[in-house]
Amino acid sequence: MPADFPSPPGGVTPEDVAEAYRWILGRPVESEEVARAHAAAARSPAELRRRLLNSAEFRAKQPDAAAAVPFVPLLAPPIEVETEASPEELAAAVAAVGRYWSIIGEEAPHWSVLTHEAFRPDRIAETEARSYATGEADLKLVQAVLARVGADAGAIRRVCEYGCGTGRATWQLARGFPEVVGLDISAAHLEVARAWLARLGIGNVALRLVTPSALHPAEGYDLWFSRIVLQHNPPPVMLAILRAAFRGLAPGGIALFQVPTYAVGYRFRLAEYLAHKAGRRMEMHVVPQRAVLQLAAEEGLELLELREDTRFVVSRAERWVSNLFCLRRAAA
Repeated sequence: MPADFPSPPGGVTPEDVAEAYRWILGRPVESEEVARAHAAAARSPAELRRRLLNSAEFRAKQPDAAAAVPFVPLLAPPIEVETEASPEELAAAVAAVGRYWSIIGEEAPHWSVLTHEAFRPDRIAETEARSYATGEADLKLVQAVLARVGADAGAIRRVCEYGCGTGRATWQLARGFPEVVGLDISAAHLEVARAWLARLGIGNVALRLVTPSALHPAEGYDLWFSRIVLQHNPPPVMLAILRAAFRGLAPGGIALFQVPTYAVGYRFRLAEYLAHKAGRRMEMHVVPQRAVLQLAAEEGLELLELREDTRFVVSRAERWVSNLFCLRRAAA
């Protein structure tokens, strides 16, 4: 993972709040109660940072505070990204990604899903509940977007979650919808998720393994959801996953997902990737926004909402752009 790409959403601690107060507001936090309240309210380190930068106190200290909240310039140049791959190249790329996630899924499953120090293997026994509590934010996000776009949440019977990992969001989705299918490329992740769901007595979830030959082993769902997942795949794999996801939507079905769409200095060439970099670390990739929208148009999906969610996903918003897409397949 590049050093400038921070922890995904979740896992904010009172200690994080105290440190943020010192760096941003230049003073200690008022009390432990205030630190705990901020930690509970912020869904990610990036959101905590945004809250403090937008606070009245910070703006009073910094009259030009708006300039302190960076973003990728509108005059940023295009990036060079190869998005096409042969079936053989695609299978090789998926296999490489799978090798890394199989290893990290065995060694540090919860940390690999939310890369926060609190969720490392030596601490997860005491922080497991906190790790899984972060999934509530995903359910609330789904519900909020559905409400904004005028979709009937009650009509959604089957949800597909791509990259379900340890079940962090899966168990919350299972509380909100009748049936959930969770897909993941790590068998170790799926075993952890299966054990968690069994402990809670949740029986409306089916878990399936993603492989190079079965990139998307599910179809016929009313909602397809993926967040802080697709970015760990090279661009051709991201688009292949999205194509399969779009085609698997039931008539009137909705796809709601997040992907980074720009990064300063990012370049992707498939031959270089397969020759030198494939599957050696937790990768971070970008797929251009236009490629996602073109694919949606090809598959007959309508754009319902497109939001920039960069500051909820990454702290260095001056280098990255992330988008949350909401698309719908036409009703029969």
